[in-house]
Amino acid sequence: MTTRSIAIGMAAVLISSGVAAQQKPAAPPPPPASPTVVYKPQAARRGGPLTPRTAGYKVDAIDLTLIPGQTVEYKFRLDRGATMVYSWKVVEGANVKYDFHTVPDGKPISASERMEAAEKNQAHGVYVAPYAGLHGWWWENSSNDIATIRINASGFFTEAVMFAPEPTEMEVQDPPPPPEF
Repeated sequence: MTTRSIAIGMAAVLISSGVAAQQKPAAPPPPPASPTVVYKPQAARRGGPLTPRTAGYKVDAIDLTLIPGQTVEYKFRLDRGATMVYSWKVVEGANVKYDFHTVPDGKPISASERMEAAEKNQAHGVYVAPYAGLHGWWWENSSNDIATIRINASGFFTEAVMFAPEPTEMEVQDPPPPPEF
């Protein structure tokens, strides 16, 4: 039976062929192969799935309570291409009318673009700003009861503004640290 030793990197493997043969001295193992380069700097591919940002993302969570017939707008300032993940729902009351729309920076309100309008009690999604400006919702409580809307948003926005009826800048925050165990 022949036994050969083959060097693979730093390890040696014994192989048995099951055939009787005269034992020859083993040839010296070949030099180790050069290591494969795993890290090589590369910028994110333009238009690809990774979109690096110069600043960290922000989070915002707020409850807005509307009396019957009352309206409110809540918008986020986003740069072109900035992403926002959002979820809002009515936590008290019935369906509300809403309109998701945008106001481009440097343009009049009449340049506003409507993205979605309906009457329901929740909406969830991901929004990518087509241009810099204010992007967000107008809600109307058209019921005879109080309605409380809970908004949760995270994204690359720089501020939040509530219009009820006058604009009020709202505080947005860095995400909280992970819990300690």
